[in-house]
Amino acid sequence: MRDSGKLLSANVVAQAVGLIIYPVLTRLYSQADFGLLSLFVSISNVLVLISTLEYQYAIVITNSKQKSRAAVHLSLFLLTIFSLLLVFLLPLRHIIARWFNADGLAECMWLLPIFVLFGGIWNILNLYLTRKKRFGVISHYKVSSSLWSAGCKLGFGYAGILGLGLVYSTVIAPVISLLSVVTIYLRKQVGNIFKIDYGEVISVAKEYKRLPMFSLPRALVNCLGGSLPALILASAFSLEELGFFSMALMLAFMPVSTVIGSVQQVLFQQTADAVNNHRSIKHRLYGLIRNTLFVVVPFFAILYFILPWLTELLLGAGWAQSGIYIRYMLPWLVFVCLNGLVCFVADVFMQQKIGFVFECVILIARVIGMVVGIVSGSFTIAVIGYCVMTTLALFAQLIWFFHLINNYEKNLKSV
Repeated sequence: MRDSGKLLSANVVAQAVGLIIYPVLTRLYSQADFGLLSLFVSISNVLVLISTLEYQYAIVITNSKQKSRAAVHLSLFLLTIFSLLLVFLLPLRHIIARWFNADGLAECMWLLPIFVLFGGIWNILNLYLTRKKRFGVISHYKVSSSLWSAGCKLGFGYAGILGLGLVYSTVIAPVISLLSVVTIYLRKQVGNIFKIDYGEVISVAKEYKRLPMFSLPRALVNCLGGSLPALILASAFSLEELGFFSMALMLAFMPVSTVIGSVQQVLFQQTADAVNNHRSIKHRLYGLIRNTLFVVVPFFAILYFILPWLTELLLGAGWAQSGIYIRYMLPWLVFVCLNGLVCFVADVFMQQKIGFVFECVILIARVIGMVVGIVSGSFTIAVIGYCVMTTLALFAQLIWFFHLINNYEKNLKSV
């Protein structure tokens, strides 16, 4: 509980810092600046995920220190090679920028290899620290990165370095935070990076080959789900329109997912414990869903009428469109709350394969919704399509979760 509390507190503080400064940032930077940031981060997140082929998870799940160290070396090797490949792609940056209809992307693409390298290093180090149970160090990084990001964004904004100021800050903050973590906590262990057992590295690559084969596709689907609006809509519409929607996602989805994620972490443990001891889970989970509906639906109904006014009050004149987009997201957010309370049953009952199929269905549904908007030439229809199709897919997924719970209860009664 203490370790979970450290991580949860760090996540809350990090997100709170970001949310608090946004009313200032939206008065310094334009909607197009936020659109460019959303596009850059979306591309970067996908590349960071691919860079290590998910081998970093072997650091935690392996049963020996030697294999864990070899998994670190393997992940770092793959990350380094991938980052160098990105450097060789830089001459194509103008072609890539034109494909995304974002000229500013060409100016900041030289930062991609840096962001991917340091982002990948942190992913590796994060799991290394998790194995060592150094959760305080992980918390230090998260809070430090958030503070540096906030400070840099404000600094660049007031210095008049707009356009790319948000992107610069997003790259600089994790670099400084990572270097501070290594300098303060891990400087004595840096020498171990160069003590490589190549035979053990090859052995780990073979033993955990299922990670790139199966874990990576699932992780990519999850990552693409959040990155799709920027990756698809940027090429068909303006960065300004994308900026409005990315702000809506940040204001609405992030707080909801943070709260539900915190509750989910506790429910996962309690539900798994109940199943292991052959106890009922239906009444508890269904009761939580019912109570959540009683709270969320009236709250969202009130928000619906005040959202455009509220977003302009918080973010400044001209941001009402983000509030309108959040309106379209409200039914989707209801199901984010409901599904988040029971989604772990797929793992509890070892139904990950079907769970992956549903994740692919959700991804495809989102693409279809946005394509309808692109064909019609309307960014608003693309947003509505994205939200509606996501809501329908999540509804189908929730029915499946209920089916798993009801089957367990039937089997429990027959024992």
